[in-house]
Amino acid sequence: MRQANVTQRGVAAVILLLMVFLIGTTILISDLNGQTVKLAREQKTAESLAQAKAALIAYSVKDLNPGTCTTNCPRPGDLPCPDINNDGTAESSCGNAAGTTQQQNRIGRLPWKTLGVDDLRDGNGDRLWYAVSNSYKYNTRTRPLNSDTNGTITLRDATGAVVNDGSANTGLVAIVFSPGPVIRREDNIQQSRNVAQENVASNYLDKALGEDNAAFVDGALDGFISGPIVNADGTVVVNDRMLTIGRDEILPLVEQRVIAEAANALLDYYCGTGNANYATKTCYAVGGNRFYRWPADFSDATCLGTAALTACMSNATSKTHGRIPANLTIDWNSTSILRGVSNGNWFQQNGWRDVLHYAVASACATGTTNCGGVGLLTLQNALAPPSANKQVIVVAAGHLLTGQNRASTASKQLEANYLESENLVPLDDIYLRPMQPDAIFNDRAVSIP
Repeated sequence: MRQANVTQRGVAAVILLLMVFLIGTTILISDLNGQTVKLAREQKTAESLAQAKAALIAYSVKDLNPGTCTTNCPRPGDLPCPDINNDGTAESSCGNAAGTTQQQNRIGRLPWKTLGVDDLRDGNGDRLWYAVSNSYKYNTRTRPLNSDTNGTITLRDATGAVVNDGSANTGLVAIVFSPGPVIRREDNIQQSRNVAQENVASNYLDKALGEDNAAFVDGALDGFISGPIVNADGTVVVNDRMLTIGRDEILPLVEQRVIAEAANALLDYYCGTGNANYATKTCYAVGGNRFYRWPADFSDATCLGTAALTACMSNATSKTHGRIPANLTIDWNSTSILRGVSNGNWFQQNGWRDVLHYAVASACATGTTNCGGVGLLTLQNALAPPSANKQVIVVAAGHLLTGQNRASTASKQLEANYLESENLVPLDDIYLRPMQPDAIFNDRAVSIP
């Protein structure tokens, strides 16, 4: 009898240990499953934000369709207005050119249909949100948009410190958001995401330290705050996740697009409209002028600005480098972006002539035919080798670097406020395309051929 009791107690102990083990294992597996689900959601959110950012940048350099525009022409750098009614399509306008109207419409959902991407959702199944700077919105456009155009959106870190100042030259161009799970906001708003409330930003975006992600003001310190943020009692007050787009992420691609367009327009002049092979930088057949115009002097103030230009003539007795002239004795083709005409011309409307440098080989300039003269240009690190056979080089100056100033007409007449390194010594007819533009040398260059 005693032996049976001992045996029963032993079996009970084993069963108890087994139950403790199973309970512990269940808790561990549950915790692991919870962590796995959390990581999967975070991964999904990160992937969707990255796709959205890439789509917005790609949109900014898409093919242009100017149509019959006059003053509000599509241009490189444009970003769509947000989607305000959750139909996936960008709104037709999000404020006037000055940005003094429809501020509330510069934040909304990502317009995924307009961008031509899938219906991007975060790890919680919510559609992404999006804010755009007044300086980069596509309607009504604020001009100019070129290398000197800053974003106007302020961003603070989780401590409230300003990271990007929308009232200075460090403002952001755009932000994409994942709203995260519902919470009670700092202002005591309990977020609700039913159909009736789905277009109210405060039901998705959070508030902390006085900064409300559901609203912002262009060109001011009223902007956005990045999460996660937890208050003193451990309550999550900001769970928005975001990816930002800064000026230096979008303008390099815009500049590359613009100088490629300028080079194509120069080739049209040389070959004749419709006779230029942009891929090979050659002419399909005999035709065109078969020379390039001499540049205007870089110091020629009549080349500056966004209004129609009546002067800015090429200078055949001076340098082989300077600015792209606007008015010629044998004029640009009737639809060329290089004309001094402003109406219907995004290039002139946005002051791109101000921030470009143009060099032509003496072998190919006015007075020659088929580059039959003497002297070609060199572009080191050229995309199309060899480097020493260049007929034309177009350089985009990039945004202002330390020590440069473009605030006045006098400062805009100095090449040192635009070019760096070898490009600032153009009298030797040698230019440099940096492999990786940086904080001391951010020129970009293309050539023909």
